[in-house]
Amino acid sequence: MATLDPLQRAALEQAALWRARLNADAVDDTDRQAWQTWLDAHDQHRWAWQQVVQVQQRLGQLSGGLAGRTLDIAGQPAAIPRRGVLKGILVLAGTSGLGWAGYRELSSGPWTADYHTRVGKRQALTLADGTRLELNTDTALDVRYDNQQRLLVLRQGEVMITSAADKAGRPLRVQTVNGTVEALGTRFLVRRDSDASSTQLAVYQGQVGVMPRDGMGGAVVDAGDQVRFSHPKFVLGSPLEPDRDAWRRGLLIANDQMLGVFIAELRRYRPGWLNCANEVSSLRISGTFKLDDTEQILRAIGKTLPVRVERRTKYWVSIEPLTT
Repeated sequence: MATLDPLQRAALEQAALWRARLNADAVDDTDRQAWQTWLDAHDQHRWAWQQVVQVQQRLGQLSGGLAGRTLDIAGQPAAIPRRGVLKGILVLAGTSGLGWAGYRELSSGPWTADYHTRVGKRQALTLADGTRLELNTDTALDVRYDNQQRLLVLRQGEVMITSAADKAGRPLRVQTVNGTVEALGTRFLVRRDSDASSTQLAVYQGQVGVMPRDGMGGAVVDAGDQVRFSHPKFVLGSPLEPDRDAWRRGLLIANDQMLGVFIAELRRYRPGWLNCANEVSSLRISGTFKLDDTEQILRAIGKTLPVRVERRTKYWVSIEPLTT
C-alpha cells in the first residue's frame, strides 16, 4: 500500500493553503509570484499542487472551505496509508459543501490507489505472482487478488502488463469503467481515456479477451492489433500504431502528426495547463522527443513551427499563432 512521508504531508498542507489563498478575492500579483516561488522550490511542492488540481478537476470546483482548513493530518503517524491520510480530508469534505458526492469522489480518487504515478513519471514493478507492470504518467491502479481471480483495476492512465502463469490457474483480468479484458498468456497495454469515455487495448504478444461493460459484443484480440471499447460501443481491431509504447523508453514520437493531437498527448506528461490554439492545431510535426524534458519539447516547437509559445507562468503555457 502506498504511503505518504512527512515531506509529502507537509507539501499537501501547504498546497491546500495556497489553493485557498489564490481563490481569495484580494489575490494580487505579489501573491501569485509568492506561489510561483513556493511551487518552484521543490519537486514535492509541484507534486502536491498537482494533487490539488486533479481533485479540483474531478469535483468541478474545490471548496475554499476544504482547502482553507488544510489537510487534517498533522497528528498522524510518519508513514501511513494514503487512505488513512485522506480520512481527515473526507471528514472536511462532508462539512464544506461537497457532501456525500464529494466524499465518494475523493475516496475513489487516484490518491487512494494501491499504485499511483505522478504527472510526467513512470514506474515499473513486479507483483507477487510474477506479473510485471509498467505504469505510465498519471496512472492509478489497484491490485485485487483473491482465490478466484487476479484483478487489476485501472482507475486512470495507462499500463503495460506482462502476465505471468499462475500456479492456481486464476485468470488475470484488467477492469476499467468501460469493461474488462482478460489475458491469455500475453503482453498488452491498457489505457483509459482521461474523460473515461473509452478504454484502449493494444496487444503485443499472445491474445487478450475483451468484454465491454454491458456483457455484449466481446472479442479476442490477437498480437499486433488494437481496439477501443466503451459502453455500449465496441470498435473492431486495427493494426498497432508504430511506437505506441515509446513512453516506456521515455520518448514521445511524432510522424507527420497534427500539432493539436501532439500537444494533447504531451499534456499528459506535463504538470499544469497546456493548450494549443485552434488556428495552429492542424500544423504537422515530426520528431523524437524526450519526455523527461518537456521544456525542451516546447522550445523545439517554437523554433521549427510558425507558432509562439506563450508562457504566463512555468505551468501555464499556450501554443499560439505568430502575431503579424
